[in-house]
Amino acid sequence: MLKVVLVGRPNVGKSTLFNRLVRSQKAIVNDQPGVTRDRKYGQGKLADLEFTLIDTAGIDDALKGRTEIKIKEQCQFAIDDANVILFVIDGREGVLPIEKSIAINLKKKNKPIIVLVNKSEGLKGLIGLSEAASLAFDIVIPISAEHGEGLPDLYDVLKNNLRNQNIKIKQDEFFFNLENAPIRVSIIGRPNTGKSTLVNNIIGENRLVTGSEAGITRDSIEIEWNYKKQTFCLIDTAGLRRKSKITKILEKHMVSDTLKSIKFSDICVLLVDASQNIDKQDLTIARMIIGEGRGIVIGANKWDKVTDQNTIKNKIINQLGISLSQIKNIPIVFLSGLHNKGIEKLFDKIIYVKKKLSNRITTGKLNRWLSTIIENNPPPLYKGRQNNIRYITQVNVKPPTFALFMSSPDDLPNSYKRFLLGSIMKTFDLQGVPIRIMFRKGNNPYVKK
Repeated sequence: MLKVVLVGRPNVGKSTLFNRLVRSQKAIVNDQPGVTRDRKYGQGKLADLEFTLIDTAGIDDALKGRTEIKIKEQCQFAIDDANVILFVIDGREGVLPIEKSIAINLKKKNKPIIVLVNKSEGLKGLIGLSEAASLAFDIVIPISAEHGEGLPDLYDVLKNNLRNQNIKIKQDEFFFNLENAPIRVSIIGRPNTGKSTLVNNIIGENRLVTGSEAGITRDSIEIEWNYKKQTFCLIDTAGLRRKSKITKILEKHMVSDTLKSIKFSDICVLLVDASQNIDKQDLTIARMIIGEGRGIVIGANKWDKVTDQNTIKNKIINQLGISLSQIKNIPIVFLSGLHNKGIEKLFDKIIYVKKKLSNRITTGKLNRWLSTIIENNPPPLYKGRQNNIRYITQVNVKPPTFALFMSSPDDLPNSYKRFLLGSIMKTFDLQGVPIRIMFRKGNNPYVKK
């Protein structure tokens, strides 16, 4: 059976991941670093894969005591015993010097090494994700051990290692294939835009309480639904009012629950009332969704109430194009949740956006694009010196995220950064979804010096 070891410095979430993968609370978890001291073995399971998982103590070169030496020895035994090494780092803190030292030692083992950027949910996790390339490992996977994000990517890599080492995969009917995991879709919007009515008509039953008054929905409700052999997890959420109008504690909890739903969704359907003008709050919510890197589809609801549909349609398209210019061609579906019209178009757009969010572009294609861009439109000089752009690679999906290495990222004008972003969107057909480029100082990290 495949043996997989978790290594890293203290307090990066190794034990949390261990508990999730062995489906128990065998490892004690605490914010205090250094809780784990011995190596711990468990039966790890991911979908139809089974493997032996080994949790280890955090590696810290600053500790020189007798006990610490024995802890390091235990960790070394576990690494030698394993077939695959999962090198866990904290996405919110980035790559620390100790982790570069650990990386050098791990490379000497000549074993498959997977870098797991833990705590990568939300914007703060981008720090570690962008810096992970400096460790120069081929496989980097952003995860959240606490919330289970990133496990489908880990599943793919471990399955390949099982095949490469001719280890038989045990089929287990109790675990679903993570490749076909439900698409999590949150219905987001201001109060009384028809979110619960829409969900009720999608699933064909009065599952959610609805009414003409605003604020009926309080908790985020999750409902499974199937369309075109794809399972969806539909999440109805409480309406989001302007922050200045929120005074009651209950509503603050409702808003917090909705924001959490955005954070852990794949796609957010922003439901707006097409019979009214797009409100400033609608645009604020859209920017929150884009800021979290989630796919977005605009649902122009109550379309049956609109009389001059051509005029309103053009007005909505133009307003979104001007106010949300960071994403070109955001998908818009004109629908009526009450009369069950436009539902199929809505889910076709959701599937379309999900595929774009999961798009992976090879490093070769990216660097051929980069060479053409630099040749035809070189970056402007800074104080008479050339700002060399050296290398680009994709470091994440959902949303597509790229790391661009160059001599002086701080001196690259914002206008040129926007030009690069727009060119990637157009060249690789990523319009309509949020994408990110992280500008990093340095050479190509994969070139051996």
